[in-house]
Amino acid sequence: MRIIAEGLKYDSGEIRVFGEPLTKKTSRLIGYVPQESIAYDLLTVEENLRFYADIYDAPRDRIKELMEFFSLPRRKRAKELSGGYKHRLNLAIALLYEPKILILDEPTVGLDVPSRREVWELIEHFRSDGKTVLLATHYMEEAEALADRVAIINEGKIIALGTPAELKGLIGNESIIQVEGILKGIERLKGRFKIIDKEGRVRIHVKNAREALPTVVHALVEAGSEIKAITVEEPTLEDVFMKLTGRGLE
Repeated sequence: MRIIAEGLKYDSGEIRVFGEPLTKKTSRLIGYVPQESIAYDLLTVEENLRFYADIYDAPRDRIKELMEFFSLPRRKRAKELSGGYKHRLNLAIALLYEPKILILDEPTVGLDVPSRREVWELIEHFRSDGKTVLLATHYMEEAEALADRVAIINEGKIIALGTPAELKGLIGNESIIQVEGILKGIERLKGRFKIIDKEGRVRIHVKNAREALPTVVHALVEAGSEIKAITVEEPTLEDVFMKLTGRGLE
């Protein structure tokens, strides 16, 4: 992402923006929002926007427009903003010169649920406004909810690319039996099913949930498990990631 947004050198391949090579001219079409705040702590919201507007040669009336759109408190210093509002200010800075492509690097990391939902709504707004959004996230439910196409990257390489439905199709007709509780005897099932074990929650990939469910429950109960909840679900993008990589998300 930083190679695209900041023009860093790369070893191979090429980058094109709307069919054109990446140059200073085409880079003006890109807005980049990193994980960390790019605002200056001691400056107010308005002062930060004025500072970046001067750098980007953006019109001053754009500042007022963005402060109103993001409901930003103009006189509050950046260091006094909540995590959600710091992300809003980051987005406002990136949108000062009205880019056609918006690159977001983990925009919801560390946010509470309401703030995270706010960012989701903003991303949806950018999409509906005709902008291309390139989003990096470790939250598979976020990718599933927002993305038209998803690239799954493992150890720096794209291992799968497609729509969420296409990627989930890689699992085939599997269902997921999810069991929660104090679980024992999971090793008894590992020879028969693909199992993802995550601290009191186990996701078991099965071809036929109706046939597999009695076997799963019997094995766990016989081993002394205390089952609190059990559900049957369709596979998610997280299940796809785990199946393709053999590991969970970090």
